[in-house]
Amino acid sequence: MTISNNLRNIVRYNDLVRNLDMNSVSQNIDVLLRQISTDLATNDYDYDKLKETMKNKHQEILKILQSWNDDLNSFKKNIKKTVDEYAIPYYAKSKEVYERNCNLPRLEKLSKLKDSDLLYNEESKKILISRITNNVSAKYACCQIQPGYGEITKEIVAGTPLYIMEEEDFPSVVNTDFFNEIMSKRINWYSYNENHADPMHKLPQGQIGCFVAIDFFNSKTVEVIKKYLKSIYTALRPGGAVIFTYNNCDYPKGLDKVDDMYYCYTTEEEMTALCEEVGYKLMDSVTRGYDELDNGISWLEIKKPGELSTIRAGQGLAQIMDL
Repeated sequence: MTISNNLRNIVRYNDLVRNLDMNSVSQNIDVLLRQISTDLATNDYDYDKLKETMKNKHQEILKILQSWNDDLNSFKKNIKKTVDEYAIPYYAKSKEVYERNCNLPRLEKLSKLKDSDLLYNEESKKILISRITNNVSAKYACCQIQPGYGEITKEIVAGTPLYIMEEEDFPSVVNTDFFNEIMSKRINWYSYNENHADPMHKLPQGQIGCFVAIDFFNSKTVEVIKKYLKSIYTALRPGGAVIFTYNNCDYPKGLDKVDDMYYCYTTEEEMTALCEEVGYKLMDSVTRGYDELDNGISWLEIKKPGELSTIRAGQGLAQIMDL
């Protein structure tokens, strides 16, 4: 069996095992046994001190369940260790995927953006958009990195101002023709350079209320994602939010994307740990799909510690009259 098949099998099994919860089982059994003891206590009748015997066995059962839970946790850790061992070649392959994506001709990059199936599931897309718009306000600036064909961009136009970051020398399909004249004047266009130590350095620092990166980190290695998260952290206001998708290789469908040289290898645990290392507070981690019929989508919602505040009441509008 190949390393790829071994990893798929253990990842699939790990998804099953990690959702096993002995704590809830123990709590339910404890509640049921307590109810039996309560019912027995409604009368003083006893025989050969069996009530006390049953009470002691209740405690013994809980100790056995705790021991079972300890064994299960050890089992989970060993599965995770095995997954990490099988995943080592995937990190090396991710570097190849990343370099290949960076070197794609312009037309192929555009084609990849257009053909992406990340937002294929309408229900998942609706939930994602709802989470994004909850963090976008006319009181704060919003920034989207690599908007592609604007499917998400049109949902965040309330951000004031709206910053759009595009790859240097590689503008996306979203341009001034995508918006009406008024909106076009409200948008600030910036470029990022992935080779720069601080890719977001051109943005106003400490001023952005929300960053959105959809189908952007999916094709980045862990090291590159970390560099972006650090750069974004500096550009964010205290209390500002970041919502980004990533390729979740806790599922076989995520591994398929790596094997197809499309996305890079990342996991939920890895991404959440990375965010916390940079200094973010994890607000939510969402995973949907990843079954046989859906390629799935995973995203994280994180915030920079602090209180989001501004003296701006809202978006100002005015008209100059001919007096």
